[in-house]
Amino acid sequence: MPDKNISFIVDEWRFVPNEGQIQFSDSIVTIDNRLTKLLEFLCQNPGLTHTRDELIDHVWGGTVLTDQAVTQAMFELRKLLKQHSLKGSSYIVTVTKRGYRFDGEVSFEKLDIQKPDNTTIPPPNESVLKQEQPIDKIEQERSSPKQPRIALTILSILVIILTGLLLFQYQTDQPSITKDDNKHLSHYEFRYAVLNVSEDVKARPELYGMVIKLVEHIGFYSNVRIVKSERHKQLAALEFNILTTPSRDGKKLRLLVQYRNRVSDQLHLNRRYSTNFSRFNETFTSIIDDLLRAMYIGVSEEEIQRDIGVFPENNEATKSLMAGTGMTYTGSDFEGALEHFRHAKTLAPNNAYTIAVNYIGEVLNAFTKDESKQGQIIQSLNQEFSSSLEKSLDEKRSAKVCEANAILALANGDAEIASKVLLSIPYNQYTPLTYLLMAKAEEAQGHIDAAKELYLQGTQNTSSPTALELASPLFFDSNLDSLINELKNPTKKSY
Repeated sequence: MPDKNISFIVDEWRFVPNEGQIQFSDSIVTIDNRLTKLLEFLCQNPGLTHTRDELIDHVWGGTVLTDQAVTQAMFELRKLLKQHSLKGSSYIVTVTKRGYRFDGEVSFEKLDIQKPDNTTIPPPNESVLKQEQPIDKIEQERSSPKQPRIALTILSILVIILTGLLLFQYQTDQPSITKDDNKHLSHYEFRYAVLNVSEDVKARPELYGMVIKLVEHIGFYSNVRIVKSERHKQLAALEFNILTTPSRDGKKLRLLVQYRNRVSDQLHLNRRYSTNFSRFNETFTSIIDDLLRAMYIGVSEEEIQRDIGVFPENNEATKSLMAGTGMTYTGSDFEGALEHFRHAKTLAPNNAYTIAVNYIGEVLNAFTKDESKQGQIIQSLNQEFSSSLEKSLDEKRSAKVCEANAILALANGDAEIASKVLLSIPYNQYTPLTYLLMAKAEEAQGHIDAAKELYLQGTQNTSSPTALELASPLFFDSNLDSLINELKNPTKKSY
């Protein structure tokens, strides 16, 4: 595997594959993972002519592509190099009826990467390590005297019988995945993904919040869900590892995003991104686009931009929103999270997403107060937010805005309107909160069975009853004890 900690120098510009950056004399351009792989391959093989099939095999991993896909990638790379290089050269030459050649004198430079002291990441592949027998014990067994043949025969028969009984009992009582099952590729589930986030990322709430939103947006475009139970982790075919790492000069902090496919055991994405929130829009778009391309999912940049366009244009407001989100998910300081949300609202008072997040946070916080004061607090919040929420529902409808308006409707006792608003959210953008609010609306209308189904769907990304424990007292008391017990004790079903 090529060394990733190097840079390529061509004339006056430098290409750093690990960051997906081309550093020209007067600008720095970040390119997507597709063009990064292509330029890296060309820089590794300057002066050589490569056919389309060779490029597909080495750059795209043998994936079946149309000629247009290769042509488009070459066109984009040529245009970029010609536009920014001092020579005004595209460097990539088309060799008639043969392929493409990179015409440039390339030199290599090793990057001095400083490893972070506190970065710990779980191992990418969870496997059961076979415990080896101590050598001393083996030697002792070899040197022990032989037992009489009859006694040895009887002992062997007893061992076989007992082993057979134990295996039969285990297979009867344990339907879960066994070690032998892990040897078969067919047991992997491509809808399941394991998310490993290092402690240094969690320690920075704005980065952790960014990761939470990243996973949420990846879910918009794929059928992938993050699983947390050990049983489901064994089935997961996909793995995301996210941690921090220094920049190549050691002066800046980068967010390292890795995507590994456990079936092939191949690392399809291993790239560092800026943690500077002044570049949030560019960085967030790049991470989503790179991950989707690595997963062979095609989504236009326009669609991605439209979905992340809900965040405020004020970068400090976005940073506060991410910090509040990170603190909410760690459960460390909900009051602190609310302060971040409120600060974002002062910086971006007209942003629909910011208004919705503030209202949702304040209402949820109200239900943690003394029961005698809840009604007064929620009534005051409704008076403060109702007009702006209703306006944003008409003008800038998004999933979070719809959830906030559904809460407003439930707080006013109108479950039917809440259901209608929630059902207007695109299905692929449902969140756990969407399902819990739907369940509350159905329960308020007397649809108990439907409510149960929706409550359980609200826990599917957590494999935990925590969401139900939080949802139980919202708006009215829901008796969810049986569902909570069932989730805590999956072998004991409640009737």
